[in-house]
Amino acid sequence: MHSTTTRRLTAVVTAAAILVGGLAAAAPARAATVVSTSVPSGTTLQPGDAMTSSNGQFRLVMQGDGNLVEYGVGNVVVWASNTAKYPGAVMDVGTDGVLVLRRGGQLIARWGAGGVVGRDFGVLPDGTLRMRDSAKKTLWTIRSFQDRVTAGNVIQPGTVLRSDAGTSRQFTMQADGNLVQYVDGAATWASNTSGHPGAWAAVQTDGNLVVYGPDRRALWSSRTSRAGAGQLMVQADANVVLYGASDTRVWSTRPVTGMLWPVASTKISGKYGDDRGAGHTPRYHQGTDANVPVGTPVYASGGGTVTQTVANDPSFGNYVVVQYGMTTVLTAHLSVIEVTKGQVVAKSTEIARSGNTGQSTGPHVHVETRVGGTLKDPMTILHFR
Repeated sequence: MHSTTTRRLTAVVTAAAILVGGLAAAAPARAATVVSTSVPSGTTLQPGDAMTSSNGQFRLVMQGDGNLVEYGVGNVVVWASNTAKYPGAVMDVGTDGVLVLRRGGQLIARWGAGGVVGRDFGVLPDGTLRMRDSAKKTLWTIRSFQDRVTAGNVIQPGTVLRSDAGTSRQFTMQADGNLVQYVDGAATWASNTSGHPGAWAAVQTDGNLVVYGPDRRALWSSRTSRAGAGQLMVQADANVVLYGASDTRVWSTRPVTGMLWPVASTKISGKYGDDRGAGHTPRYHQGTDANVPVGTPVYASGGGTVTQTVANDPSFGNYVVVQYGMTTVLTAHLSVIEVTKGQVVAKSTEIARSGNTGQSTGPHVHVETRVGGTLKDPMTILHFR
């Protein structure tokens, strides 16, 4: 399936090709050698070798631990082969259009169907990993995605942020200088800075989002310089939101509406922070309980993505966690889970039915909210339906 010819490319490193900051996963066995934005078929990447997109925003590293990892803006991991238990593995770009990881004669992973003449494999400026045939036609892609950029990083021309692996919700720093949000292919917001090719955007540590021209002159800003260092997020609710240092929204491409309580009821049987007495772990209640009968519909709180679905947990029984930007909502003690991990939901999506599972003293839904990973009182975040 693979050519026995192996090529190693000489290091070609430019200032734009290296991003500051440490790696977010196990580092290569030696310093990464940036070989190219694309490599021809027959090429082998050895441990420590890397490829980078032409705008320097995405790097694909063949790590010494055997993991093939793509890093995005700010060195966050956006994709990985999850093969870290094979130290010394290499990546082969096959002449048959197949990409493989191997260690000696052992096949570890492969991508592509084969049976064609492969031309090259590359990292695109939007983070997509692509294999092409001899006619320069795309054979297959790995569409990785990055949904957030933390303060102190820039968004270079050609970079595309996505809420998920699909293409329906995107935020793009275009080559013409325009920063544009697309929803289902239609532009829904723009900085109106086209006509300045080479412009780039900065998520600044002062809390400001700024589009700069090639001459470093500010062309547009969110005017939030007092918000402090936070992050920019492309959310599943079709909104792009800038969060400040306190994890609160300071700017967004569309008006922000409140998040909703998961059940159509205002009955509360246990409040956040209640002392449940000695012997309880944790002793103080970490959520708020909705006193509803078994089988009551449980809904998403807004537009978000399901990050966890767990059955038969000793404490929570059946539970679901949904991510809404910086906020996560956990609903527990469910009788039925009706969504899957990775599913995009809306406020009208029924995600479960209430129950009495796990360490529950009666039918109810336990609701926990976290903002930036910190527990918060659900009643200060969620609004009754």
